[in-house]
Amino acid sequence: MLPVSCGVPQGSVLGPLLFLLYINDLPNSVLGEKIKLCADDTNLFVCAKTITELESKANFYLLHLDNWLKANKLHLNIDKTCYSVFSPNKISVPTIKVNDIKIKCVKECKYLGIIIDDKLK
Repeated sequence: MLPVSCGVPQGSVLGPLLFLLYINDLPNSVLGEKIKLCADDTNLFVCAKTITELESKANFYLLHLDNWLKANKLHLNIDKTCYSVFSPNKISVPTIKVNDIKIKCVKECKYLGIIIDDKLK
């Protein structure tokens, strides 16, 4: 068994409560946009009128989110990170990155147990 120098041992009784207290101020790292937390899932919702504005805002907010995670000794799992674009018009796919690593754009994703596609069907 290794000593715990940071964090809480997995499976501990207080682990879930301490985790929620720990990440409770995460939404404050991205002021002006909506961050939704559900257990250890985090969703960032960004709205914009143009695809250029959307790309710029999303990358800006993800930079702030990533900085908060690093400051709190957490990391973003890029392999589980994705985004969808919801628009009534056919648009080009923005380039969204974290630490110069491109995030994948998906046509559908699971959100709180519900599959949502990019057409909101």
